[in-house]
Amino acid sequence: MSSSRRDFFKKVLGTGAVVAGLPACAPDIDPAPVLDVQMPGDDGIVALVVQRYPDLSRTGGAVTLRFPGGSGQENLLVMHPSADTYSVLSATCTHVGCPMGFDGTDAVCPCHLSKFDAATGKVKHEPATVPLKTYVCTYNAGTQVLSINIKAGDTAFPSVENGKVTLTFAQFPDLQNTGGMVSGRPTGYGKTIFVFKLEDGTYSAVDSICPHQQCEVGFESSIDGLLCPCHASTFTKTGTVTQGPATSDLKKFTVTADASGVVVTIA
Repeated sequence: MSSSRRDFFKKVLGTGAVVAGLPACAPDIDPAPVLDVQMPGDDGIVALVVQRYPDLSRTGGAVTLRFPGGSGQENLLVMHPSADTYSVLSATCTHVGCPMGFDGTDAVCPCHLSKFDAATGKVKHEPATVPLKTYVCTYNAGTQVLSINIKAGDTAFPSVENGKVTLTFAQFPDLQNTGGMVSGRPTGYGKTIFVFKLEDGTYSAVDSICPHQQCEVGFESSIDGLLCPCHASTFTKTGTVTQGPATSDLKKFTVTADASGVVVTIA
């Protein structure tokens, strides 16, 4: 493995150790240099003047955005596939959590060579089977500013309003049923949340970000709980970790309910 790739993994992971399982014979993938940026304000917008960053301004270039300070925000892979086209994906491979690179066309995992569509995050080449999370971005060619909204959500899912997400039974009738579940990414938060109606009739709401390496968990019916696709950590519907390597629980939200629906307090 070349020294540049070794340095890349050290920088992205924040450790002196290279990712375990990296094939010694894997072809070099141009690493996306790490760029530390501050967490944005309430609007969730990260603004980059592209011309300040040669690795991003050139067509076929990319950078990895990192948010120091324990913010909990995952790293982002910002790519420049062509002309004035940019795209932003999660920088963590959904296979075993390696940091992502970019080959000028696709997002590529240097560890096991999984490939993802740069625009949609969909898997183009295994071993990864779970898509990468996408982020909304817009580029102003006049000002050369790329704006990335890390708090954008699903259009069909309620937004955060006054710190709360309101899920009415009229819109989400499954939440009236014991064992019912709703998941979605609220605008104003930018990460998927899961809301469950538990066996005792109460409700639980948890974040989707695995505390091990910030991968996004999903619901797995075979365990009736949440599974991290990167390293197979498992969690209950209330967010309690039941299998590592994660050692702490998922973030939990306060939930209230009345005859009209469920309210999740995002804090």
